[in-house]
Amino acid sequence: MFEEIGTVRNFADAEDLRYLALFKDSVSEVQLSQSEDSSAYSSEYSHYIVVHTPLDAERQEHGEEWARRFCGGLGVSIVELIKAAGSAIYLRGLMATNGSKVYAILPYTHLDAVASKDASFPEARTVSTRNRIWPGVLSEINGRKILDVGCGFGRLILDVARKNPDSEVFGIDIYDAQTGQARMNAEAFEIQNVEFRTASAYDLPFEDGSFEMIYSFFMLHHLDEIPKGLSEIRRVLQKEGRYLATEPTGHHHGPNYSGADWVRIFEEAGFSAEAEETEGAVIIRARKGDE
Repeated sequence: MFEEIGTVRNFADAEDLRYLALFKDSVSEVQLSQSEDSSAYSSEYSHYIVVHTPLDAERQEHGEEWARRFCGGLGVSIVELIKAAGSAIYLRGLMATNGSKVYAILPYTHLDAVASKDASFPEARTVSTRNRIWPGVLSEINGRKILDVGCGFGRLILDVARKNPDSEVFGIDIYDAQTGQARMNAEAFEIQNVEFRTASAYDLPFEDGSFEMIYSFFMLHHLDEIPKGLSEIRRVLQKEGRYLATEPTGHHHGPNYSGADWVRIFEEAGFSAEAEETEGAVIIRARKGDE
């Protein structure tokens, strides 16, 4: 029988973890019990196996292997060690909700491919598209003051903050849990030039013309009123500022617009825009247009 050795602290409940493939980039703190010593978890090992409280719902959309690992009698996560400090250790990729119990933390060493040849961990289509497209999009994001509209758990905005260390980078999302987790991720990685706020894309908490660069990634199609969201983004964009939006194609929810459709929508909202269609996504590059 496993005995409890620690407790998880993050900003995820079972509903938040419906996006497992996205949350795996987030950082969780494990607060160890008095009998445990964080110095035992050293950088000698980059990864650990954590046995923890399972998720309380089936996640069949992620495949049978996901369900077995996280929704059975126990949850089992292979995690990356970020750091150990005092009575806490910080881990990336822990698929456990806030307050979950931790029963074991074991060093992970990958010996060969044979042991895992029958395991399948399917990558979500949107995540695969993101991983392929994001490096090119990231290379275009720069400016003294940058805004991510719909930052989620903060996976992409931390890349932006690292790439632009002298910039002020802001992220907004409508859910407290996601901005809270994004803030925790930034603190764990000691990224100091980023700030998160909980807000709606329809009511951005910034003054007119605040940002030189605004971007969103796979966000606009979630809006019920896309023109209203674009109008608000245009309001907080500087006169010569740029807005870079990336939208998925062929996905299972929201509108599936072509590049020409997006250009029309952007122009109706007062932008000048051009679109690049690539496999699985459309990249829209826009400027504020005439006042």
